[in-house]
Amino acid sequence: MDVLFFSTIADQIKKEINHKCGLNISQTRILLFFDQNDNRALTMGKLAGALNISLSTLSRQLQQKKTKSFIKIIRSEKDSSKIVKLSSEGLNKASELKKALNQIERSLFVYLDQDASALFIKQLEKIAHSSTSERM
Repeated sequence: MDVLFFSTIADQIKKEINHKCGLNISQTRILLFFDQNDNRALTMGKLAGALNISLSTLSRQLQQKKTKSFIKIIRSEKDSSKIVKLSSEGLNKASELKKALNQIERSLFVYLDQDASALFIKQLEKIAHSSTSERM
């Protein structure tokens, strides 16, 4: 098996997300993170840590015009930190994104039955988790 196929597949998924939702990868990650965490508000520092990116990278990403429309940034009353969560537009976009991702997933696994697909996804998640753990 040519492991570089994974890169080709990842590139195709990014293109599909952009085509269906008009999102780049950083916007996708932010929307999915908040969706998976019930839109719980976080400080920018904690969000950067959760996304495994630097605070300056997160700050740049949040300054993108389109990304700004998806988030609310609130200054903390306790200190100088900023609290981030999705706006109503961001919640709607996250829902649209999840539908698009479900369509993409179905097209990727069209030739596998449900059990084989679930097993394959579970194995990929293990690989991704172990590679993330090794980098830390």
